[in-house]
Amino acid sequence: MRGYDLHRLVEQHQQGVKALWVDEGRHVRIRPRNAEVPQMPFEKILGFTVKACVAYSSGNKHKYLPTSDWRGRRRWLEERSKKCGFEIIGVHVSGGMQVIDKQDGTRFTVDSTEFTGLLKITNLDAFQHCYLNGISKVGKAFGLNMIIIE
Repeated sequence: MRGYDLHRLVEQHQQGVKALWVDEGRHVRIRPRNAEVPQMPFEKILGFTVKACVAYSSGNKHKYLPTSDWRGRRRWLEERSKKCGFEIIGVHVSGGMQVIDKQDGTRFTVDSTEFTGLLKITNLDAFQHCYLNGISKVGKAFGLNMIIIE
C-alpha cells in the first residue's frame, strides 16, 4: 500500500488528528502533531534521518533538483536547518523520486530525498516545532518531512 491509500489509512487511524508519518517498509511510523515532544538535549550531537521533499516553489508549481545534485539537496537542508533550529554536523544525501498513484489511476512523482547524519540543536523551540510539524510543507501527505532522532 502506498500513496493516497496509505495517506487515507493514516488519516483514518488518527481520527482527524493531524500527524506526520513515514513508511519504513515493514511498518509505518506515525507522530501526531499534538504529541508530547521528548526531552531533546540542547547542543549535543544527535543522529537523525529524514526523508524529505526537496522542492522550491515556482508560482503554483514545485521545482525539483536533479536527483544527482546532492550538493543542492544538502544546501536545501542547511537552509531548512536554520529555520528548524539545528545545525548539520555531517550528512549523507540520497536523491530520489517517489511515484504517487492517484485514485483515478493516474500517477505523479514527488521528490523523495533521504538524509542521514548528525545534527546539533541550536534553538530548542524551533526544533520542537519542526519535530512535530515536519521540516518542510511539501510532501507531508505522502510520508515525507518527519525528522527522526536516533
